[in-house]
Amino acid sequence: MSAPMRIESLAVKNYRCFRDVSLDDLPPMTVVVGANGSGKSTLFDVFGFLKDALARNVATAVARRGGYRELVSRGEDGHIEIVVKFRERFGRILDAMRRRVPGVPGVDAKTTVDGRLVLRFQDGAFKDPFAAERVSDVAIKMFAYLALLYAPAS
Repeated sequence: MSAPMRIESLAVKNYRCFRDVSLDDLPPMTVVVGANGSGKSTLFDVFGFLKDALARNVATAVARRGGYRELVSRGEDGHIEIVVKFRERFGRILDAMRRRVPGVPGVDAKTTVDGRLVLRFQDGAFKDPFAAERVSDVAIKMFAYLALLYAPAS
């Protein structure tokens, strides 16, 4: 039996009160304690935002929280960045994506020097693969669905 998928680290920039927060080497169970206004609810809203963005789309996730100006850290002009690193074997997920998504015969996963995973999708209509940021919401949702479907039971 394979190990359950687990979050190893979380980095958040310019999301509400988190101007630049990084939680690294997270244990399998994490307890969050802090004073009022320290960001406990914001931490959990980060995961709610990601869920809404994957279940619907990013525009809906932003709108549900009052718009971009309500999400970006006060006084910041930069973009919001959320990086979740987790451990899971992607081979089965990538194989399922290749088999089940029409028009996407290939998905390559490359690990960057800093440990991020970059997905490059081969679309049948294009000669060269392109990064996940240029993929439709539907393809990303299918990938997220397959990641959940093939995630080991925890």
